[in-house]
Amino acid sequence: MKTIYNSADEIPHILIRVINAITLSENKDELRSAINKIAEETELDKFFAYGYGAHHFWLKHRKLSNGEPKEHRLLKVEF
Repeated sequence: MKTIYNSADEIPHILIRVINAITLSENKDELRSAINKIAEETELDKFFAYGYGAHHFWLKHRKLSNGEPKEHRLLKVEF
């Protein structure tokens, strides 16, 4: 189990929005659209790194010291 680092008040709220987007999306396109909206409305890119593979979405914490993604994924969603 990975630890959620709550180094800023926004982190839990952003993470909950991402989890909600994952659970409510019917397919990859809906998830991509929802994540883009979250990125526009929050500081998702500041606190998290994320991306898509051929059949999955992944999310990692960013190091606040330099913005680099941490080594291990927080979430991996297969579709």
